[in-house]
Amino acid sequence: MEEKPAKRQKPPTFQSVTGIYEILPEEAPIWEKAYSAVKNAAQFYDFKRMETGIIENADLFARAVGEDTDIVTKQMFFVRSRTHQWVLRPEGTAPIVRAYLQYGMSAWLQPVKLYYFGPMFRHEKPQAGRYRQMQQTGFEVLGGEPDAIFDAQVMLVAFRILRDLGIKEAVTEVNSIGCRVCQPNIKRKLVAYYRTKASKVCADCRARINRNPFRLLDCKREECQEVKAGAPTILDSLCSGCKAHFRNLLEHLDELKVPYRLNNSLVRGLDYYNRTVFEFFAAEAGEGKAGLAIGGGGRYDYLIEALGGRPAPGLGFAFGLERLVGIIKDRKNGGGRGRRQQVFFIHVGEVAKKKSLGILEMLRKENIPVAASLGKDELGRQIALADKEGIEIVLIFGQKEVYEDSIIVKNLKTGIQETVPIRKMVEEIKRRIKNE
Repeated sequence: MEEKPAKRQKPPTFQSVTGIYEILPEEAPIWEKAYSAVKNAAQFYDFKRMETGIIENADLFARAVGEDTDIVTKQMFFVRSRTHQWVLRPEGTAPIVRAYLQYGMSAWLQPVKLYYFGPMFRHEKPQAGRYRQMQQTGFEVLGGEPDAIFDAQVMLVAFRILRDLGIKEAVTEVNSIGCRVCQPNIKRKLVAYYRTKASKVCADCRARINRNPFRLLDCKREECQEVKAGAPTILDSLCSGCKAHFRNLLEHLDELKVPYRLNNSLVRGLDYYNRTVFEFFAAEAGEGKAGLAIGGGGRYDYLIEALGGRPAPGLGFAFGLERLVGIIKDRKNGGGRGRRQQVFFIHVGEVAKKKSLGILEMLRKENIPVAASLGKDELGRQIALADKEGIEIVLIFGQKEVYEDSIIVKNLKTGIQETVPIRKMVEEIKRRIKNE
């Protein structure tokens, strides 16, 4: 009796929508490593988790991101409703700021430090590293002081996540795009320059000349690169306040040995940014060029006000997790571990503040969780904050300690304190933690 030929398998009737990245079981452990690295960094640097809904009011992004940006004009997915104009969220910062205002977080101890995971949705042309549904993680610092030390710490958090995931070749680019004082002058210079070159740039850039001149510097079209290279230098037109802020940021990064390079044409694609902007790239794509962008961020000191709150600063960054996971898959690297804060670090004075992030990194390398108030709070307020958090061991680092290369270790419960050399700080803290 002849065997009947096996029936040919029919292709599945339904398939995933083009541009949707789905996590398969064999990839799940790699995603968990990425999640773990992010969570450990958030825990160490004292960021609290926040999750917003994926459906938002469309006007939120028009007001926050900018009506002339690609996200608003081309990339948002609208959700059908009889009474509202809703969209699937295209990015995470605006919803976090909306939540900050809605839930009264401006009354909390400032700054409020939040992080999130979740899907974002954009009408992207599907290609390597770009998806219509993408997973992002972001870190945001809302309220407090617009101090460059927070810019440096946010960049440091991102840098540490990349290092903990084994992505050691990542390139960090940084720039300043000014503030309300100097941006009008910067934009006038860009408009004047590009009007003389209008015939040499793409149609999108010709439309941006009068509507959104900063976006001219964000264009990736090949025909626009030569014109962009000759554009006015933003850093030359910064006001004194922005120059001082940027200089302080670079001094902090140098002190921390966080590698970076200046990119005067870096502006980011969203309207809410001011002063500091930065991006992370996976690898070099050639001399003077960066590879695939894996994340970025910057300062947005006017966004809280634009969404109806009292003027307050803000800054943050986000990573595209699909891109991080893709790199990890290639390198088969992983994450780390973390614990709750057991020590509170206090700085007193500007000289000590310049060195403070370096002290925190010494503790991080020894896996000693530490909390800190890096703004301009006075000593008494910082000690009160440590006491409120239930932390007994505080480190006090002032100008005298900087010059003596020492630090004060104090027990808030007993009131006993002693000055120890920096080189013995870790040993002394571990001894005290062990004896608690």
